[in-house]
Amino acid sequence: MGEPGELEQKQASDRFELQYVLGKGAYGTVVKAKDKTTGLDVAIKIIPLTDTDPDELKTIQKEINFLSQCSHPNVVKYVGSYRHQHELWIVMEYCGGGSVNDLLTASHAHMPEQAIAYVCGEALKGLAYLHSLGKVHRDIKCGNILLTESGGIKLADFGVSAQLTATLSKAQTFIGTPHWMAPEVIQESRYDGKVDVWALGISAIEMAELTPPNWNVHPLRVIFKISKDPPPKLTLAPEQWSPVFHDFLRQCLTKDHTCRPTARYLLQHRFILQQQQQQQGSGNSACPGQVRSRSFFPEIPL
Repeated sequence: MGEPGELEQKQASDRFELQYVLGKGAYGTVVKAKDKTTGLDVAIKIIPLTDTDPDELKTIQKEINFLSQCSHPNVVKYVGSYRHQHELWIVMEYCGGGSVNDLLTASHAHMPEQAIAYVCGEALKGLAYLHSLGKVHRDIKCGNILLTESGGIKLADFGVSAQLTATLSKAQTFIGTPHWMAPEVIQESRYDGKVDVWALGISAIEMAELTPPNWNVHPLRVIFKISKDPPPKLTLAPEQWSPVFHDFLRQCLTKDHTCRPTARYLLQHRFILQQQQQQQGSGNSACPGQVRSRSFFPEIPL
């Protein structure tokens, strides 16, 4: 019988057929693959592990095991993890529509308010579920809000990505982009799921203005500004957005986290409820994802 690492390596090689690279990030590469046991497409995040402590790796794999038991329509499903040579493979559900960030980049246009409300409402459902399990996402941004091919919305890169970042950054001097960070994270005070609510507010500004606030400011200066400045607002043509959208952002971006609402509470905000009511009123509620993906997301040039 081989070593556990060798066994995992063989299991991964036997089960998954790698196809092509979907993207590259600071900590690894994401590859589309075919799961030969189910016939389904999956996404595999491949992370180099040269200096990773074996105990920390076990902790991360335990966390992935736990997350693979989680099931919610607005949360990307984790299939599992495998050690493969000097890499960790994290296998996840594949979302063929790309990310909201991909959509913004390809279209060069902000999203209509109704689409922003839809994305935020679906993201809040996923966050409320994760928070009910005691999990904090810690990395909400448009790049981690994925679309299925039918226009459904799923949160990706939660829990595990934050742990991996902490583990791998011991061997690197990489500083992540702080633009979505809540003030309490920067101040290193105790924090909970409300950091995700702040980050969703920043992401909503990103959907409306193509970039988060202070995007062209040096990251260290951004950290200072988040702590000291008033909460961010819509600044490019703010008059084109409705009062309920402005109020939704005001609530998400409440600097005092003890006064900031929870994800579950914000699901009842008029900004979210109005969009749901309009969709139901149009008679398209039976297949909302397809309608949304084709009608009110920006057109992407082929």
